[in-house]
Amino acid sequence: MKHRIISFAALWSILAISLWLFGVHAGVFIIAILAFLTQLELYQLFTKMGLKPMKGLGIAAGAVITLGAYYLGDIDSGNDLFVLSFVVIALIIICLDLQAGRLRSFMPTLFGLIYVPFMLHFLIKIVKLAESNGETAATGMFLAVWVVAVAKCADVGGLLVGMKLGKTPLSVISPKKTYEGAAGGIGFSMLIGVILIGFFHTLVPAGFSWWLGALIAIPIGVASIASDLVESAFKRQADVKDSGKIIPGIGGIFDLTDSLILTAPLGYLFFKYFLY
Repeated sequence: MKHRIISFAALWSILAISLWLFGVHAGVFIIAILAFLTQLELYQLFTKMGLKPMKGLGIAAGAVITLGAYYLGDIDSGNDLFVLSFVVIALIIICLDLQAGRLRSFMPTLFGLIYVPFMLHFLIKIVKLAESNGETAATGMFLAVWVVAVAKCADVGGLLVGMKLGKTPLSVISPKKTYEGAAGGIGFSMLIGVILIGFFHTLVPAGFSWWLGALIAIPIGVASIASDLVESAFKRQADVKDSGKIIPGIGGIFDLTDSLILTAPLGYLFFKYFLY
């Protein structure tokens, strides 16, 4: 637990300093790097399951999607790049795999592309959404960081509350998770969401009230827990405890970003339809 807390604090400090020094560009490259490493670890889990993803091809396409979402074109450029990458990769895999008589790499490669970089690129789309509606890049980054903080705090709050009050198992996939911990995690997400809106009020767009933030935090917290369970299922099938060992107390990069994968597109949709 001590190592987990230290790593948590260190990672948030690195993020804050990077954004302060380099602004939105730091945020875009951090998301791209996290997507790159997460996708790599997911492909490694697939390999341990006996699947055959084309790692280099999938990861290269993922980098194009995440970086291109901000630097190439308008708010929909990420979607367009995804469709193009998906079709190109599908054609390449079909041509190569059919020579062996079966499609061994098709599903794991394309699923990795969809599940990691495509999902995470919605954090970048949140920034583009704010900018396209006349907000500053700083406000866009605040909204993206808000989603990340709310999602991650569902995990942290769930862990802390679950250790103290957890009795009812939530899922066989992750036996240590409990309904009590999940409820505490969602409550903690709501609290953090409201605190951030109040503390960074100069960056908050008009209409993003504390009560709206509290309401949006509920489904984001639920999605965060679901995202974590999906990664737990992958690790269980691959028969590993953590996706990696790069972060003390946390594990791999996938163990860090798992709760963001379903929450990123959800946060984007909430902002698109309820805020702008």
